Amino acid sequence: MTNVTSYKEMLAKPWGKIQYEITFAQLSHIKNQNVLDFGAGFCLTAQHLAKENNVTAIEPNPKLLYDNQSDNIYKILGSYEALRDLPNQSFDTIICHNVLEYIDKHNHPAYFDEFSRLLKPNGELSLIKHNITGKILQSVIFSNDTSTAMELLTGEANFKSASFDQGNIYTLEELKQNTNLLVERYQGIRTFYSLQPNHFKTETGWLNKMLAIELSVADKAPYKDIAFLQHITLKKSL
Repeated sequence: MTNVTSYKEMLAKPWGKIQYEITFAQLSHIKNQNVLDFGAGFCLTAQHLAKENNVTAIEPNPKLLYDNQSDNIYKILGSYEALRDLPNQSFDTIICHNVLEYIDKHNHPAYFDEFSRLLKPNGELSLIKHNITGKILQSVIFSNDTSTAMELLTGEANFKSASFDQGNIYTLEELKQNTNLLVERYQGIRTFYSLQPNHFKTETGWLNKMLAIELSVADKAPYKDIAFLQHITLKKSL
């Protein structure tokens, strides 16, 4: 069950805002396109992209989807079934951020098949996923929770979310096995700031300084391999 209140409160904090600032910077090349945001949540990414694109948002939770009634996004209440109702090759870009963790892994291939069907030739899928290495580092360093870290390390536990249901981590290798879309690149998000105590994050200028250092390493190894989140760009062949 989604805790809408806690999720919205988190997004208002500096450590909630910066994740979107990093994401928006990594999506800055998307302009004059037809875009689908699947699992759009509060539609923050959809709203940002709608400034320069035509955006459709699909989200199963009406409290999230219709939280803002003043935006210029075409909204669809639904999930997988809503994808199937859309025509072939409708979109240049599909956004799927922090979604597949909450969908049974056995069903992932069906979602990727729909994404592939809906993308135009040479279209892109922007996918953000949890990275188990980053989550283990955060458990040990930020949370001082070695028990959870050990469970994650041995694959004995799903991760817990304060705002959503428990989720399942999937690897880049598993992703590649579940789709014919080609992995073009991947970047890191939350490389450093997930490891800092929160009291640093309310200091004047923290967000801009941390944003600069996060973006400077987002596309570099080994930093992108230890980030809490990984932003993967997949492409549909011509």
